[in-house]
Amino acid sequence: MSERDDFLWQRFFAACSLFFVIFTFVGLEVCWPQPPSFGLSAGQTAAYYVEHRTGFLIGVVMCSIGMAFLLAWTVQFCLMLWRLDAGARAITAVTVASLAASPILLSFDLAIFGVVAYRPSETNPDVTRALSDVAWLGSQHIWPMLTVGMALAGVLIIKTQGLSGSLPRWLGYFSLVVALCEFGQLPIFFFKTGPFSGNGAGAWYLATFTWGPWILAAGWAMYRVLGRQQDELVNGGARFDAGSFGASAPAR
Repeated sequence: MSERDDFLWQRFFAACSLFFVIFTFVGLEVCWPQPPSFGLSAGQTAAYYVEHRTGFLIGVVMCSIGMAFLLAWTVQFCLMLWRLDAGARAITAVTVASLAASPILLSFDLAIFGVVAYRPSETNPDVTRALSDVAWLGSQHIWPMLTVGMALAGVLIIKTQGLSGSLPRWLGYFSLVVALCEFGQLPIFFFKTGPFSGNGAGAWYLATFTWGPWILAAGWAMYRVLGRQQDELVNGGARFDAGSFGASAPAR
């Protein structure tokens, strides 16, 4: 593969952040209703899925496609951090594992959502509620890994300023802020209703709706950095060709 094609692929993977946000936003916010109260009875929970069955199934498909784009973006993001990290690259290795686990684990949660919405009118309501709890709470309980991955990425971005291919400083600080927001999901197993429950302001709105903008901002920054690197490569090659021609041209 030529260097030009390599950069094109890398920029596409950076742009996958946008595709992830689009597919996931449509799935979560357009197709799905907001999370149900965890204080609902088994019968009420089953009725919730019967009412919103079609939207859930479409949303599961949309979000599952989004996870594929998220994984592609995550690999590209971590590769760019890997090039900046010196020494044993332990920080980047932990960041890779922490961030890459998210789309994989979320894909299992999406499969559970699909099972819940597949035949809610024919399933025991207690089973439906139990699976619903597993899917909603499980999808939020990835917060410790996300926190570690975001925080380490932020530290690495800040510490590698000035190096070739470094990401902007503001992204490093933004990563640290978003990592703190993930702590909003810490108390989800202790509350069924209220701001600290799984559908509350801290767990759902604060943590979930800062994660997407962070990925979108990081993808945009990555796309720009890769564009500058590609331009430098092209311009450097052009200067080299011109110099080679001048050196090989016969003297007049």
